[in-house]
Amino acid sequence: MKSLRYLSALLLLGALTGTVGIAQGPVEALTLAEALALIDATETAAAAKNLQLSVAVVDGRGDLIAVTRLPGARPTTTDTAIGKAMVSAMTGRPSASTTGQGQNALYQNLNDSTGGRLRFFQGAVPILRDGYTVGAIGASGASAQDDEDAVTAALRAVGIR
Repeated sequence: MKSLRYLSALLLLGALTGTVGIAQGPVEALTLAEALALIDATETAAAAKNLQLSVAVVDGRGDLIAVTRLPGARPTTTDTAIGKAMVSAMTGRPSASTTGQGQNALYQNLNDSTGGRLRFFQGAVPILRDGYTVGAIGASGASAQDDEDAVTAALRAVGIR
């Protein structure tokens, strides 16, 4: 029953945000190798600014592919990075677009269906392939803008988007 609520909320959210569509052909899933490359590139971007971040990569459904906590990052940043990435994957938009939406009934339902794991803060961006969301990458540990800048730089460095 919980998975049905989750699917219903996700489909409704996609319909409202314009991110639900049927691919005309197979869209290649995000791989573990790509996720690890994105984490490495985020680590490089974070080191350039002396940021202590946690970084998470999820698939298009919001399921975790890979996560790391860089040296010096606070333990709580890991859950926040995952939650930001989940929001971005589920909405197909940067998590910044959902900041402050946690009290919205639709987002509350979606968050309830994930066990309260979503984090409605800036710091994650979707990963697109052929116009479809195949995942998202999120970071936590610095300012919201620095988190987002680090993951955006990683996407550019790896050439995924």
